[in-house]
Amino acid sequence: MANYNLKREAQVYLEFPKDSGTVIILDVEPNITFSQTFTDKAYPQKTLHEQHKMHEASNIKKANPANFEFTVPALNENDLDTVFNLLVDFASGTNTLNTFNLFIKFNNGTTYKLETCIITSGTFIIEKLENLRLAISGEGAKLITSGVSVPSTPTRGTRTPLRITHLFLKIAGVTLNSSVFKVSVELQNDIQWTPYETVNDALSVTNATTSMYPSNFTLQKRILSGSIEQYITSDFNSDLQQWETGVTVDIQAGTSATKGFQFDIENCTFTNRLNVDEAFKQNYDWRMNQNPTDLGTIIKFNNI
Repeated sequence: MANYNLKREAQVYLEFPKDSGTVIILDVEPNITFSQTFTDKAYPQKTLHEQHKMHEASNIKKANPANFEFTVPALNENDLDTVFNLLVDFASGTNTLNTFNLFIKFNNGTTYKLETCIITSGTFIIEKLENLRLAISGEGAKLITSGVSVPSTPTRGTRTPLRITHLFLKIAGVTLNSSVFKVSVELQNDIQWTPYETVNDALSVTNATTSMYPSNFTLQKRILSGSIEQYITSDFNSDLQQWETGVTVDIQAGTSATKGFQFDIENCTFTNRLNVDEAFKQNYDWRMNQNPTDLGTIIKFNNI
């Protein structure tokens, strides 16, 4: 009897450096998604002598970058450090990001591989009464669906999710009170894949295996921004419907001031807007304006 590939049974492995590096197990929530599509450039078949050919024909030569998304919990142990570093840090001696491979394995033995992956977006999720989480989105060069195996089987040690027992937020020198209920910080890495379609390569394409896949990319820019959602109370509404530039944003979330997510960001702009709901809320939306050489000095996980 054939078995289905169920997403809730997926085991996700990350290999860094790609092709010859260390393999780690990722405790992804059961919402991982990944896919890759091909570019179909249709062309007309109708000619002066063949007026009856009304339908366009397909011309498939190359694949679009693969994409993937998953969410992992923040951990008391250092098992998440690799993912965090791949999001935040540059490759040694460069101004670009490190690449890695992803493997998705199922109980029936089926394994998929995403080659040459880059993280394009990471969102630090901070919600009261929830564990700290990191949502990852990225792109890869090629999705391989057959003849794949995980290079090695790593050992999964004890892992303890980090809950929020300490939450500190200050924006423009004002400490926000306990009516804050949701915080998110997002780092976007704007990736541009190098054009990879050539006449010579296109002539050799006959099927999906010989299609042209992306291989090189450049990092165009980085955007660090976030939001803070807070209920409006009688003792705190001083910034409602305001904006300000050149401010600092300080966020600490975890089990202590140095255990969890920590952000010390200068030169930011924020806007504050009213959100009308059953209980009125205010939303701080902020964005970093500076260009630090090392984001790891202002974004820290477990104070690493």
